Amino acid sequence: MPEQDAPDFIVCVDSNPVVVRVNGKANYLNCSPVNDFFEMMVSSGHREFLVDFSECLGMDSTFLGVLAGVACKTMQHEPHGSVILANLSAGNKQLIRGLGLHHLPTVAIKDDVPTDCCKCEDKVTIKGLEPGAEASPEMILEAHERLMKLNRANERRFQDVVKFLRREAHKD
Repeated sequence: MPEQDAPDFIVCVDSNPVVVRVNGKANYLNCSPVNDFFEMMVSSGHREFLVDFSECLGMDSTFLGVLAGVACKTMQHEPHGSVILANLSAGNKQLIRGLGLHHLPTVAIKDDVPTDCCKCEDKVTIKGLEPGAEASPEMILEAHERLMKLNRANERRFQDVVKFLRREAHKD
């Protein structure tokens, strides 16, 4: 496991599904590069993703909004893809269910996926806490608006965050 203050994402694109292993905390401070990675993969035709949380120390709503985004993008293509959320801790599983990600038709939660799922030859590490890794205010806003559409309870949870971010966006 990497040091707690240096989270990263190990990705393997030569597998199907594309594997992303979360090492450390996944949050607004480090999710921008992984969001870009997902967008690049979907744009290049990949539709199947497995996100391995066996080494994840926690995640926030911005990262969950990123996951919801990739799940929604896989639904926009024929055939639909899938996003498998694997090896979640009890707390992370509760967070995902509480925000409603499991209701997306392309999302599946699976336990006991072998942790050697990222044994591919061409692994790439996306480092967290690097300059530019943090989410922009626009990305945070989009992530939270996406979560609000998933679950009516999320509207109450995130209304103040969204209101603040919209106000900040209009200041420019």
